[in-house]
Amino acid sequence: MQPSKPHGASWRWDVYVVVCTVVTGLFLAWLSNKLLVDEVVKRAMTRVYAPLLSLNYPVSGQNSIAVLTVDDSDLREYGLSWPVPLDFYQRLIDGVVKRQPKAIFLDVVFLDNKPPRDIDALIGAACRSAEAGVPFLQATFARGALTSNVERRLFEARTASGLPCAEPVRSNVTPDSLDQSQWAYPLRPRTEDEANHNGNLPDSVALSLYCRFYAASCPADTQVPLALVWATRAATTNMETMVTRDASGALKSVCRGLWNWWEVIPGANLLLGLAGHPSLPLCPYHQVIPIRAFKGQGFSADELNEAMTNKVVMIGADLKAVGDNAFSPLHGRLPGVHVHAMALDNLISFGGQYRANGDFEWQEWWDSPANRFIFLSLLLTASVMVFWKRWKVRVTPPNLSGELVSQGDFHQWPLVRRLQGVGDRYPGNRPIRALVSGGMVCIKVLVRLPMLLALPLLLVLGWPRLGSTEKSRHEFKQALWGAVIYLVLGGVVFYLGYYVFFQGPLSIIEYVLFPLMSHFLHLGEQFANRSRQLWSALGASNPWAEWARQSSKAHREP
Repeated sequence: MQPSKPHGASWRWDVYVVVCTVVTGLFLAWLSNKLLVDEVVKRAMTRVYAPLLSLNYPVSGQNSIAVLTVDDSDLREYGLSWPVPLDFYQRLIDGVVKRQPKAIFLDVVFLDNKPPRDIDALIGAACRSAEAGVPFLQATFARGALTSNVERRLFEARTASGLPCAEPVRSNVTPDSLDQSQWAYPLRPRTEDEANHNGNLPDSVALSLYCRFYAASCPADTQVPLALVWATRAATTNMETMVTRDASGALKSVCRGLWNWWEVIPGANLLLGLAGHPSLPLCPYHQVIPIRAFKGQGFSADELNEAMTNKVVMIGADLKAVGDNAFSPLHGRLPGVHVHAMALDNLISFGGQYRANGDFEWQEWWDSPANRFIFLSLLLTASVMVFWKRWKVRVTPPNLSGELVSQGDFHQWPLVRRLQGVGDRYPGNRPIRALVSGGMVCIKVLVRLPMLLALPLLLVLGWPRLGSTEKSRHEFKQALWGAVIYLVLGGVVFYLGYYVFFQGPLSIIEYVLFPLMSHFLHLGEQFANRSRQLWSALGASNPWAEWARQSSKAHREP
C-alpha cells in the first residue's frame, strides 16, 4: 500500500513543516551552547574535519612569520637557567635586528623588578630596534598590580627622535574550558572589569601587528573573537631543527612533518600506541628557529638570515618547567607564542576578514552573521528535505512486497552453479577440484566481508538488508540517495558558513549538525503534526479526549 500523507500534498502544509523545522533548529542551536554534552560532541567532530581546512589554506602567513624559541637545549648550550638575565634578551634582540626583520615580538612578561643596569641593557636593545625601523612589541598583562619597573621603564623609553622604543601588546589567551584547546583568540582582550576601558588598553599581539602592516584591511569590528584555523602543513625545516638527543646521544626529531588522513579515525593513535608504534606530534606550522641557531646549530649564516629577513619574528619560551603552553586541536602541546603566530597568520591569510567564533543568540536576531547563517542553513535544509520526502512518496511504487524474494540458498547462485559445473566436468582432476573449492571459499569470504565492514550499521540501525524483499531493496536505494543529499547539503552549508558568513570551525559544525539533525530526527515535522492535533483538541468540547483520539489516529497511520 502506498504511503499516504496525512494532510495531503498541500504546499501550505509543506511550508508549515519548513517553518516548524526552522524554529526547532533555532531552538536547538541556542540550546546547544548550554549543554555540556553537545559542546563536547562539537569539539570532537571538529577535530575530525578541521584538517580539511588546510587543503586550500594560503601560505602567505607562513612565509611572513618566524618563531624564535628558547628551549631546554638552548639553556644548556648557553649555560643559563630560567629566567634568563635581561642582557640575554639584549644580545638576542640585537642579533635579530641585524637580520632586518619586519618586526619583533617578545612573548615574555616581566612581572618582577630588576636592577636598573639590567633594564638599561634591554631598553637599549629595544630603542636600537625602533631606530632601525623594526617595531619592537613587548607582551604585557596591562594590569597595574602586576606592573614591574621593567615594564614601566621599557614602555616610557623613547628614541632620540621621540618614537616609543617598545609597544605594549596584550598576550592574554584563555584556553577552552572543556578540552583546554585553543579554539578562539580574542583580538581585543578584555576582562569583565575592563569592559568600559576600550580606549586605553593595548590590543592583542596579532591585531596590533596586522593593523600596523595591513592598515587598509584592519578589521573594524573585533567584538567576536577570532576562530583559530590551525593549518597542518608544517614548515619543512622543523623536523630537522626540532630535535633532541636519545640515550645513545644521537639526534632525533621530536615531531613529524606530515598529517595522516587515518588520524580522523577515533582511537587510531591509541591503537598505534598499544601496538608499540607511538605517533610523534605534528610539527608547528610556522618555522621554528631555536636560539642555538645563532651559534650555527641547525642553520648556516645564510639560512638564518633568510629565515628572519622581512618577517615578523616572534620570540617565546619552549621549556618543560615553564607553564607558557597552549594546546592546538591538531598539534597538541605548543609553546604559547604559536597561538599568537597562528592568529596573525589567519588575519594575513584571510585579508583581515577572519573566521569568527560566533554563537547563536536570540537578542542579536538578524544583526549577527552567525544568526543569519544558522537561519539560512536551516531554511535551506528544511526546504530540501521536505521536497525530498515528497519525491520519495511520489516514486514509491504501490503494493511493494514485503515477502522474501527467495531463500537465497548459496548453491543456487549462478556463479556457484557455474563453478560446480566445472568441477563436475573434471571429477578426477585434482588441481581443478582444488581451484573450484578455493573459489567457493573466496565467494563465501567476499560475501561476508561487507557485513563486517558495515558492522556499525548492522548492529545499530539494522540495515542494509540487501536482496531480502522488494520493499527493503527500494528503501535501501532511497537511503543511498538520502545519504548523497545529506552530504551535498552539508557541503553547501559549510561553504556558506566558511566563505560567505566567515564562521569558524566550531560554529560551522554546529550549524551543519543541527539543521540536519532537526530533519533527521523529524523534530520539525513532529512539532507540526502535534501542533495541528493540539489545535483540533482545543476546539473540541472535550479537549483531552480529542487529544487522545488524535494521538491514537496518528499511531495507526502508515
